Order: sequence, then structure tokens, then C-alpha cells
Amino acid sequence: MILKTKLLLFTSACLFLLIVPLNLLALKQNQSVVIDNKTGDFPLQQVTSFDEYKETYISLNDFAVKTGYGIYTNESRQKSVLYVGSDKATFTANNTYVILNDHTYQLLYIPLWKDSELWVPVNMMVDLFNNHTAQRFDFDSREKILTIGHSDVNLTSIGIEAKDNGTLIKVASSKKFTSNDISLKVTNGWLHIDVYGGKIHAESAKRVKTAGVVSEIDVIEFDQLVSLAFKLKKKIISKELVIENDSNNFYVNLRTNEKVEADQQAQIELEKQKQEWLIKTIIIDAGHGGKDPGAIGYGGLKEKDITLAVALKLGQIISKNLPGTKVIYTRDTDVFIPLWQRTKIANESKGNLFVSLHCNSNNNKHVSGVETYFLSADKDKNLQAQEVVLTENASIKFEKAEDQKRYEGINFILATMAQSAFIRQSQYLASVIQNSFARNLKPVGIKDRGVKQGRFWVMVGATMPNVLIEMGFISNKAESQFLKKQASQMKVAESVFEAIMKYKKDIESAI
Repeated sequence: MILKTKLLLFTSACLFLLIVPLNLLALKQNQSVVIDNKTGDFPLQQVTSFDEYKETYISLNDFAVKTGYGIYTNESRQKSVLYVGSDKATFTANNTYVILNDHTYQLLYIPLWKDSELWVPVNMMVDLFNNHTAQRFDFDSREKILTIGHSDVNLTSIGIEAKDNGTLIKVASSKKFTSNDISLKVTNGWLHIDVYGGKIHAESAKRVKTAGVVSEIDVIEFDQLVSLAFKLKKKIISKELVIENDSNNFYVNLRTNEKVEADQQAQIELEKQKQEWLIKTIIIDAGHGGKDPGAIGYGGLKEKDITLAVALKLGQIISKNLPGTKVIYTRDTDVFIPLWQRTKIANESKGNLFVSLHCNSNNNKHVSGVETYFLSADKDKNLQAQEVVLTENASIKFEKAEDQKRYEGINFILATMAQSAFIRQSQYLASVIQNSFARNLKPVGIKDRGVKQGRFWVMVGATMPNVLIEMGFISNKAESQFLKKQASQMKVAESVFEAIMKYKKDIESAI
């Protein structure tokens, strides 16, 4: 009996040793880092992670989506560009060099390419942003908590470029300074740019690569101002301060010869190209309409009525707050517009954003929440997401027979590949919208269902970033009553506008 007991205990111990490593491996593969935001820009988030080489790696794409930051990834080059406020960082797999705000820094960490995306050591982000920007990252490696905030630094980087007619000194800033805050003077062969209220990471500034007429950089800090000092190799003909209108950045032109015509022409051409990328026209697409009622919800509420009401409110908010931005409606009355014609309107209007508004419906009356889709050739594995796609694409049945033939023989994968340049931006816009919904609609009981992807015909062919928003389930009694109210419709429209504003700021600051 004693022998059997000992044998049983030994067998149990062996099984325990076999099972525990497998459990630990499973935990390791499903690790996450908690993002604690002290700026108030987004709620507490969890980002996928794993440990390697004694470092904690996070998915850069997941980090960008969860925080609402921007990201663009070039999969063929295994490279990702992360936009954090006005800061732009380029990471490359298996490369210790990072390009931050047009400056190259070498760090001790190596990003990795895994599962078709870039994974970056958290400590790499901490060192990079803390030492060279106004961002403040703190990482508790034991608790796996990354805290994000702002330092008191507002002059985030300095760049120096040699030009045909002299030297350009560009200063990136997180604060808007006016010409009254900045003074230029040359003393004993040094150019001093005095910025009242300016704060900078002095050691980082001194390490900036010199060029053109500048041979050395120094930083002199006072209580009320910071003086950026640049040692000049020779006398300059003139100095000119230029403050950018659409960002917080400013630069100083130092002329050393008279060859200004070519440089001025290049500047004009650069400004022309920049104008083409600014978000000046927004297309608002109210889903369904006319003979196509869309989903019929609780109490006979029609999807087409809610989408039109929110669309008009959103357009009014944009026109009021962004007077220089043009608003184009695919429909502003209760009329039927074929799906193909909606993107045609968007393209012919030279739209920069396409926002399609819809309401969800489900046989299960308890299903609720808001979700935002971006166009993708990949099928979302979520069954409910597939049902949403089928429901919205069903509007084709209301079109004329000759119009329905437009969709025949179209390879959806090829059609969406043509829009691949906008998919990353669309995904970012979708994440910003969902973050805005989480802040504004969660407090009133509306569930955040997240960002999803789908094969929506209404988005195919739009040569611009585009999203489709499901503003809630009209099949759900509570959400149907919520969406029916004018005040609720305005709250939804304000949330979408808030997201558009953030997207516009982030994208245009990176141009």
C-alpha cells in the first residue's frame, strides 16, 4: 500500500512538471502590457506583448490602435512609422537605428518582425521619447505597466539643413509660439534663438548633427526662456524667422549667398504638394435612403432616418468649427443613391475623407454597442461582423438591373488592393473614432464593440481614407430609443467630429 502511494505521488509530480511548463508557455504567448495614460487622451488599455532577450516587446500596431496614435507599416521593408502627437518615429526590424522627427538615433534595442508586424522593446520607446521629445514614458517591468504623460519640454527637436542659398534651422514644438515669443540675434559669431517660455532637453539638442554654416550647438537655459545657440562658420547676409501656420513648428533661414530663386521655387512647390494632402473636403455618406429603408428597428424605427439625421448634424458641426473645410453629402434628403454612385460622388468631389454612417440590427434584441469598420480584402473571422457586411451590401438589391451588373466579375481582393495606400490611414481613423465613442458614449451606457474590417461595396473605389460606422443597434430597445432622440444624435455626431479633428491634426502635422 505504501509503495503504491509513493508511486502515485511520483507519477503526479512528473505530470505536474510536464504540465506547468506548458501553462507557463501559454501565458508567455498571451502576455500583455497595460497602458496607463496620464494625459486623458484615452482610457486604460492592454497591448499584446511577449518577453525576449530579457526585454518586453509590444505590438507597435496594437499599441497605435489602442492609444489612438497613428501608424503606417511597410510590410515589404519590415518598417513602421509611429505618430505620437507631433512626433514621428520610424522603426525597422533588426535595426538599432530609429529616425525620430527627421533625426537618426542609435539605441541599444532591436525591434523584431513577427506575425507580419513590428514588435518594439518597451524600453526602446521609453529611452527614445523621454530623451528626444516632450512625451514622458515610464515602464514598470515587474507589473508590466507603461505610463504615458507629458514632460515640461515643449521644444521637441532641432534640425539643420544646408540649402543652396544658406542654412535652414527647423525647431519642432509641442506649443504654439508667436513672433513675440522668439527673438534672433548674432553675437561673437553665434546665432542665438531666444524662445520665451521654451523648454528643451538640452543634452539631446547639443547632439544634433550640424550642417551648412552651423558648426556647433549649445543650449543656455534661464527661468523664463531658453537660448538655442548656433556657432557660425562665416558671416550671414540675413536671418529670417518663419512660423508655420498649420503646426507649432518654426524655422530660421540663414542666407549666406544670393542664390535664392531656386530655393524659393522649391519652397513654393513643396507648399503646393503639402496643400494636396491637407484634409479640405470631407464626404459624409448617410446610409440607405428612399426605397431602401435599411434595418427596421424597435418601434418601426428606420435606419435611413437615423443616418440622415446624424449626417446633417455632423456636417453642420464641421462647417461651424472648420469653416475652411468643404462638406459633401452623398445625400441630404430621403432619396435612394446606389452604392457605386456614393464613392463616385466622393472621388469627383476630390474628397480627403469618406465617412459612411449606418445603424446595426440583430435578431438577438440584447446585442448592443457601436463599432467602426475599415475596408479590407480579408474576411473578419467574427461571425457578427460578416453578418453586418452582408446586411449593408444587401442594398444592391434596390438598384436597377443594369447597375447591379457593375458588381459582377469584380475581384474584391484586387479592388481593395487598389486602395491599399489608404487602408492603414482608414484603420487609424477607425481606431480614433472608437476611442472617441468610448469617451463620450460609454458613460451613457453604449458599449464599445471595437474596430473591425469588412468587405463593404459602398467603400470600394473611394480614393481616400474611408470608414463605415455602425452607430448602435436599432433592434435593441434602449439603443433604438437613444438614437431616436435629437440630443443623442448630436452626441454621436460630436463624437465623430472629435475623432475627425484628431485625425486631421495628426495626419497634417506629419506632412
